[in-house]
Amino acid sequence: MKSIRIPATFAGAVLALSMLVAVTACSEQDSKTPPAAAVPSVGKAIDNSSAEITAMTQEYPGDSIAEILMISYDGRQPALEEYGWKNPEIESLNNAVKFGVQQIYNEFTESGGEGSWIEIRSYPFTGDDYLQIVTTCSIYPSYGTDGDLYSYNFDRKANRFLSVDDALEKLKLDRESVAEDVRKMVAGYYAETGGGLTAGEVSVAGFLFVRGPSGYITQLLVRFDLTTEDGDVWKTFAGYTPELNEFIPLNSTCLFDPGEMDQMEPPLSYQMAPEDVPGDLMLQFDTEGLEALTPGYEYLLDGIVYFAVETLSPVGYSREAVLGQIKSLEGDGIRLTTIAESEEHAALLGYPAWLIVYDMGSNEDTRHCVDLYVQTDSADFRLHTSVPADYELDYHDEIGRRLASVFLAEY
Repeated sequence: MKSIRIPATFAGAVLALSMLVAVTACSEQDSKTPPAAAVPSVGKAIDNSSAEITAMTQEYPGDSIAEILMISYDGRQPALEEYGWKNPEIESLNNAVKFGVQQIYNEFTESGGEGSWIEIRSYPFTGDDYLQIVTTCSIYPSYGTDGDLYSYNFDRKANRFLSVDDALEKLKLDRESVAEDVRKMVAGYYAETGGGLTAGEVSVAGFLFVRGPSGYITQLLVRFDLTTEDGDVWKTFAGYTPELNEFIPLNSTCLFDPGEMDQMEPPLSYQMAPEDVPGDLMLQFDTEGLEALTPGYEYLLDGIVYFAVETLSPVGYSREAVLGQIKSLEGDGIRLTTIAESEEHAALLGYPAWLIVYDMGSNEDTRHCVDLYVQTDSADFRLHTSVPADYELDYHDEIGRRLASVFLAEY
């Protein structure tokens, strides 16, 4: 498989690997506040209504993903004459990208990258007030890290490139208080799993202004060390919204709901159908003795137990996102028994995995379902099992055996 990604409940020794270091105005390594917004001395307001998010680099060589975004604008407007027909704030943002992730990508390609690949994924958000880009970057193969995260946020009306410090000042918070809050949120969030997971080092890597019913709220994007009782560490991402007291783990394959982001042309990886996304994995399981309804996809056991393997567009790494995906497939009427991360399947597959148990239908048509949901770098997969409720106990062990036989194969 292309990479090793272990979920929050992973176990085993973690090797310390060097991290990519990118100096951007929105990274933890260098969070200098940009200079005061440019205001033309002649009193002509800079018009950013036509400014838009575009690609600086977008290519998919081999197994790599390079989605590096910037902001384009109208440089012909009179208000920019004294600046040499350039918008200094947008130029500062673009330079942060150019000398950050773009430089990392250039150095990787120049080195040849033999035996490795790079994934730079970007997530654009266009609104009336803000243009915002979130970018993640990681070099594979890797272990113990989801990579680095950056945000590039531009206030269209104030004509200002915003920094993490600006966001924290707006919230009247500092980095230390945020780190302490995140540690408490992590402890509470993972208390349900009984895994003894805690947060070690916490850094504010970026942010997003998200429009709510009463105006904008600020979601801080944090990178933190998730640590087990045994001392194993995984560097991962989460969204923390202080105004809502909300903490959401983020899946590095797709940080946000694809429907909430810009629909770019050509499409970015989160817009692509799973078969179009760079990657070469397929979920399989032991089908011996099963009737093949659709070879490779649908199977039947004794005319009673139904199995289906599905390749799906990725969703965020959280219970809410995975459950939402299941409901989108089976309907909101499912009666959920449990949804939990599966340490056994994660160790077996090397990727985050979930077990979802639920019933659907009514009376004699009630069916008991157990789904295995796997989240990889290129796509999500589901092994769906369904049996009439009256036969649940009769086939309990057989369904468990089939679920335990899963593996990821290259194609």
